[in-house]
Amino acid sequence: MVDDSVTKAATGLAFIIPAILVVRWLLTRRIGSPDQWMEERITELKQRYARGQIDEEDYQRRLRELTEED
Repeated sequence: MVDDSVTKAATGLAFIIPAILVVRWLLTRRIGSPDQWMEERITELKQRYARGQIDEEDYQRRLRELTEED
């Protein structure tokens, strides 16, 4: 009876753990690393400034917010 419970638990974990790892891999691949995310935001900010969508004060403020370490 105990062996049966252990076998079921091990079988469940054998499916759950790989599923979690696959989901994590998919999310990381799609979203990217935090550094990659920040670099994309900074690039977008630079493009908006170059197009004149934001002024220099707004650009500097947003850039500080992005690069500020908590």
